[in-house]
Amino acid sequence: MRVADASEFGKRLMAWDAVYEQLAPGCFEGGVEELWIDDGLEILWETGNRSVWTAGSNRAGMVSLGIPVAGGGSGMYCGVPLHGGAVSWLPGGGDFEIFSRERMDIVSATVSETLLRGFAGTDSPRTTEAQLRRPFIRQQPGRAEMLRRALLEIVAAVRGQPELLEIPASRAAMRDCVLSLMLDTLNPASGRPTPDLRPSVKAWIVRKVREGALASPSDPFHVADVCRSLGVSRRSLQYAFEDLTGMGAVQFLRNVRLNAVRRELHIPVGCPEEPIAAIAARWGFWHMPRFAGYYRALFGELPSETRRRQGLSTQHGLG
Repeated sequence: MRVADASEFGKRLMAWDAVYEQLAPGCFEGGVEELWIDDGLEILWETGNRSVWTAGSNRAGMVSLGIPVAGGGSGMYCGVPLHGGAVSWLPGGGDFEIFSRERMDIVSATVSETLLRGFAGTDSPRTTEAQLRRPFIRQQPGRAEMLRRALLEIVAAVRGQPELLEIPASRAAMRDCVLSLMLDTLNPASGRPTPDLRPSVKAWIVRKVREGALASPSDPFHVADVCRSLGVSRRSLQYAFEDLTGMGAVQFLRNVRLNAVRRELHIPVGCPEEPIAAIAARWGFWHMPRFAGYYRALFGELPSETRRRQGLSTQHGLG
């Protein structure tokens, strides 16, 4: 939505109660996009061409992680000087102030505490609980860029294909992407804090993960589900997969789903002419260029080439 008056920004937001003030002269031009992936997860992107002072609070029971200023900008966040590459954290119902100097470009994710705790599972629960209660800002250029890129990719994908939010696997993949980045920012990885699992347990976990991923694309199976059902932390799960398969759990799950898409391109489950994008979305791939890249990296060809080759094989009686 385009905005021609900075004071209009906060009037339609559901996760925020905030006031926006234009502090630099000139005609204001900006935009705001608010996207709800689930009832407990909001992505907000705000832009403007003038200096803006924003003050208010987020919704009680929800926490917010964001990049207050895009790379190269400067300003202030809760009384702390702000420069490009910063990541901010705001507890539920917490008061904040942001001054975006010269221009405003802010993207954030706001998530319910219950959803974040459930996703975290047994991963550093004490640290997570402590950090849920206090605001902070950190200079983490790499993390800030990664988080910003992921959030904006989700916004752009849904803007182009609103129906993605109607597909459980795509919605769950977006949700888990955001929650994983939030937890990684709160608790940067450091070594192996827990003992290794027994080899037999690792093998059982890998088998269960594959079975769960293939069970039903309409009931998405993600790393968070594995951790909750098996009672292991994300880090322990990651170590198990790295040791046994040579790849992380996320890559393993992705490759399992890529193989499922490939099978459907060979032998259609639904309509033979079903768009490749629809098949991919059903298996949790909501970002089509990235899906095509993953597919080509794994199989050495694009999904369109698989379909075209399969069509020729069937036409000539080779399928």
